[in-house]
Amino acid sequence: MASKEKKKISNNAIRAAVFLCIIAISVIVSANLLVFADAEYTNKVLEQFYDQDEDTVDVIYFGSSATQRGWVVPVAYHDDGVASYSLATGTQPFILTKYLMEEALKTQSPRLFAVELRGICRTPDNISDVAVRRIVDNMKPSVNKFRAIKTVSDYAKLGENEVDDTGMSYYFPFLKYHSRWNPSKQPHYGTVDYYRGYALDPIVSFKVQEMVPSDWNDGYDHEKMEVVESSKEILNDLLDYCDQLDNTDVVFIISPFEAYDIGMHKLNYVKAIVEDRGYEVIDFMPPENREAIGLDNKTCYYNREHLNLYGSIKYTHYLAEYMKDNYDVPDRSGDSRYAGWEEDYERLTETFSGVYKDKYNDMVKTIEEIESGAE
Repeated sequence: MASKEKKKISNNAIRAAVFLCIIAISVIVSANLLVFADAEYTNKVLEQFYDQDEDTVDVIYFGSSATQRGWVVPVAYHDDGVASYSLATGTQPFILTKYLMEEALKTQSPRLFAVELRGICRTPDNISDVAVRRIVDNMKPSVNKFRAIKTVSDYAKLGENEVDDTGMSYYFPFLKYHSRWNPSKQPHYGTVDYYRGYALDPIVSFKVQEMVPSDWNDGYDHEKMEVVESSKEILNDLLDYCDQLDNTDVVFIISPFEAYDIGMHKLNYVKAIVEDRGYEVIDFMPPENREAIGLDNKTCYYNREHLNLYGSIKYTHYLAEYMKDNYDVPDRSGDSRYAGWEEDYERLTETFSGVYKDKYNDMVKTIEEIESGAE
């Protein structure tokens, strides 16, 4: 009897082990299938980064859509030899910048981190579930990811928003995406294409729209307006982290756009904090700074906050040269290890004579007419 009882217990243990294995496999499979993937394919930003060869990226640029579409990674390499990656996502929560830096340093040894400052002025009320998921749902499981989720969940509690402040659906994405098993609930993907983080968007990248300047009484000014306490804490926490970096410089950027007076004054405030901590801020808010690199209000924007392809190429060339001249950023032109960047450039330019030929030619024609005075 004892022998039969032992055999029964053994069989039950085996069944339990098999059951747990099946459950584990099911969770892993569902976690891979039932994850956030929005219509802009933003999951590609981190997927392509994880596929990047180790220790090949010299510059990593963090930011939101202005960075995604304003910093043309293939052009920075082809024209200026800068091997970069844009770890930028639409409306990227500034609070997650530190965790993206930490994620990047697992596989890369960048000479320079570039950080877009515009997002620091958003309040906890402005943070969105989709903006959080564009990052944390696409990060590989790790302690860093779990810390990012905990931090952003706690931050969300400070405002009125739709973020999961328990964090559970970020730790276990399939809790939110279980309906993806139903084909009718699958997302409808757009046509945005990514080149090491640079987003070519056929809807807006080729669009030319005059950007009407703000009507400031006395022109651009340096008045400061204090930001909310949570923004100051996030910024100082990031600066504390940057202070501990040994081999990577950090530069902060206010990319080209037309700010309203309140936005301008808030950015003046955070700019002062950053500079007081010993970091440079490259500021393109003053109109004369934008004009100095050839950005024209009539031809270089698709709205007041974003550059189009024409303006982005001008901005990229200026900033890439500035990085090489002022930071320890090497020129990798012709280096066989960086052939992938040149291949990206060829793939990008091929779209201008191929799939997006009409859009590209329309953009060029419109700009030529404006610059010739025909419009």
